[in-house]
Amino acid sequence: MISEDLVKQLKESKGVTFRIIDEKNAVSYIKDVNNYLRTASYRKNYVKHTLGENKGKYIDLDFAYLTELSTIDMHLRNILFKMCVDVEHAIKTQLIAAVENNSDENGYSFVKDFFDEYSGIYHSIEEKADSIFTGQLIEKYFDLCYVFPSEDISKDTIMKTKILKQNCPVWVLVELLSFGDTIKLVNFYNRKYPDCKVNIPHNSILQPIKNLRNACAHNNCLLNNLNVGTTKPNHHISTYIASIKTIGKEERVKKLSCRPLFEIVCLLKTYSEIVSPKVKMYGLKALKDFADNRMFIHKSYYANNQVINTTFDFLKKVLDNLK
Repeated sequence: MISEDLVKQLKESKGVTFRIIDEKNAVSYIKDVNNYLRTASYRKNYVKHTLGENKGKYIDLDFAYLTELSTIDMHLRNILFKMCVDVEHAIKTQLIAAVENNSDENGYSFVKDFFDEYSGIYHSIEEKADSIFTGQLIEKYFDLCYVFPSEDISKDTIMKTKILKQNCPVWVLVELLSFGDTIKLVNFYNRKYPDCKVNIPHNSILQPIKNLRNACAHNNCLLNNLNVGTTKPNHHISTYIASIKTIGKEERVKKLSCRPLFEIVCLLKTYSEIVSPKVKMYGLKALKDFADNRMFIHKSYYANNQVINTTFDFLKKVLDNLK
């Protein structure tokens, strides 16, 4: 279905209006700026008529409102991704510091035990062996062999890398692991050395941050479904939000049951607790500037939308509480 047909469908079947961005420019937008699927997905934040001749069509939804949410989402993803990376870096830094301060650990021994328990992680490292950024590290600290999938070797045959053994210190390993595998590594270290633990948030907080990081990295939409009831928050986050005096119980319960908001709150709480002061200052400033300015530049677009209004208001309250 071509862009013109999609715009026509939005107008005639979905009740979307084109007062601010006309249909011709909407077609150009779908062709050249953002595809139909992503743009139209933000309509989930709007309600439909349930009765009458407009039954099934959206109430007070203009095409420009969809494009605005898409733009806000893009800016927010960019900022949050950088913050997720800051959290990841802080966790790795704390782990290395804990190992260096542990007289029972040399940085190698628990890595060996880690791979004994999580041998499947070898596969993710093998896939990075030909990377210009990590290949030399892997060749230095891992014994590799190269396997051809068949006896019929030609110039088009894909060679696979296999790890035979390793002698890798933790300060190198953290540069090779994903965020999820880094969490496994830290948890393994904490189990092995309970008296020398790395002080990181609970898994029920880190896992949502990992999910948020992956969503931002893969350019997934975050704000295309802000309706409540899509998740159940853990008590750590519920208690944290309960400490914010400007957020009442009903608002807390509703907004934390929205999966994107829950994950963002997990990130903000962790960011304020473990990221180094200077990095935290710049990260929070970028997010607060966005929330104070760009997020509300077209506030009139969603003036009649309670879901969007209350979501942005909730985010502002959380941000205003951060130090």
